Amino acid sequence: MQIKLCLVALSVSTLLTACVSPQEEAQARRVITALPQEVAGCTFLGDVDSYSRATIGNARFEVKLKAARLGATHLVEMHVFPQLMGPSFDFGYVLTGRAYLCPPGLGPKLPHPQAQLPTPELPTPPSVNMGDDDFFD
Repeated sequence: MQIKLCLVALSVSTLLTACVSPQEEAQARRVITALPQEVAGCTFLGDVDSYSRATIGNARFEVKLKAARLGATHLVEMHVFPQLMGPSFDFGYVLTGRAYLCPPGLGPKLPHPQAQLPTPELPTPPSVNMGDDDFFD
């Protein structure tokens, strides 16, 4: 039984990590989260947003990767909010941001500690048994 559980866990972890290549990880890591005033004088490349993701970290990674694909060096996070994920009753996080290309000498070299938006609490998903008096007896 324990061996089966280990194999399932290994398979799931492999599937989750296989979705992103090492090159994409490196691209996303190069994008620096900045405050709006820190990108003054940089070129705005476009708005980027994530799909609803299970964790804020996953949403942040997706937004940084999209910014990197635009050629961005910096990202200003704009909004983070909970949203249903697909047809399920589970909530995830959506993150929106603005991608900037800063020439050498402009923009921060390291992420600003306050540049990441605070993570809102996710709502409790509705139960498929809500309103079923027989279920709660």
